[in-house]
Parts: sequence; C-alpha cells; structure tokens
Amino acid sequence: MARNGLQAPKGNVPPRSSLIIRSVFVVLTNMVVLDGVIRLGWNAVPLVLMFILEGVAVLVTDFVKYFFDKDKPKIRTIFVIECGFILFYGFFASLVFGPYASLQAAVDDGFRLQRTMIAGELLTPLAGLFFMRLVRLGHDLVDSGAFGGKVRRKLQLDGGGWMFLLFFAVMLAPLVARSGPNPTGGLVALVILKTLGELLGVWASRIEKWIPKPGVKNAKR
Repeated sequence: MARNGLQAPKGNVPPRSSLIIRSVFVVLTNMVVLDGVIRLGWNAVPLVLMFILEGVAVLVTDFVKYFFDKDKPKIRTIFVIECGFILFYGFFASLVFGPYASLQAAVDDGFRLQRTMIAGELLTPLAGLFFMRLVRLGHDLVDSGAFGGKVRRKLQLDGGGWMFLLFFAVMLAPLVARSGPNPTGGLVALVILKTLGELLGVWASRIEKWIPKPGVKNAKR
C-alpha cells in the first residue's frame, strides 16, 4: 500500500502527470519551429534542416540515456540504427530536396548553404530547440528514477519515432512548399502534424493500457 492514498506506478507506464508535462515540452519545442515558419518566413529548406538537426539532438539525448539503461546490448542496437537512418538519410535528403539545379550542384553547394543557414538565421532557433531537448532529457531521467527513488522505469529512446517523423517531414515539406496553394499554411500544417505525432508517441504507453486485451475479460471471470 502506498502512503497517503497514493499508488505507485505499475510497470513501465508513467503517471498521467508526467505525460502531461512531457506533452507541454513537446508543444514548446515545436513552437520554436512554428515561429520560424510563421514569423521568419522559412520555406521548406530551413524547415527540413531544422527537422534534421533536431534529429541530431535526439541522438545526443538518446546517447545520454544509453548510460542510464541496464539493457545496454539491446539499446545499443537500436541506437546504431537510429544513427544510421537520421544522419545519413537526413543529410542526404537535405541535399537532394534542396534548391539546387542538379545533384552535382547539391554536392558542391549543399553543405556550404547549410553551414551558412546554421550560423545565420537558424542559430537562435536551433539554440532554443536544443535547450528544450535538454530540458526534456532532464525530465525523462528524473521521472525514470535514474538519480534514485523508489520507482525505476525503463528509459524510452526517442529516435525510433523520429525515423518515421523525419521521413514523413522530409518527403512532404518540399512537395507542400512547391505545389501547395498556400505554402506557408502547408508548412504550418506539417509542423502541427509532426507535433501530433510526437504527442501520440508520448501517450502511446497509456493508450496501449486503455485498449482491452483479448481474453483478459474472460480470465477475470
């Protein structure tokens, strides 16, 4: 029995209060990108680059989580897959879908353009994005009991979901910006869909718990 009527969380499902805090952090992180599209007038190129750089931030935070997880062989395999997909696919896609006349021009000018954007218009938003990712990492570590406490939950890597979100964003952003009747509105909608995808990932464990499993009802009878 827990003291003062409180019940300790069961299994690996975080309490609702923790999921709400995570959801707030997800929204705040994506507000940084949304501000760039609405206020700074980003087109698909800086938006996709920000998605890729956020994927790099996810790899950094997942790397930190690796040292706090006991199941290191399994998590190491997942982390290597995340690195391969996010880094190689992400940066290659940023070259292919960038504003270049040919693939050769992308190879010649792509990384120079990316460095210019990162050092210029993306510097402040990127700092805000990385800060929010570090805040989310700190919350996840504390909430999992990594620094002590009675409850010890398994840390969840974020890169798996990011592989899907990155593929989705990179493929759709250039299409929306080039062929949509309202490119800015389309990119805003894309950021909102990405945010909803992240929120779904946050609440996935709780949603799975709500779904009745076949045979469970009969077993209780």
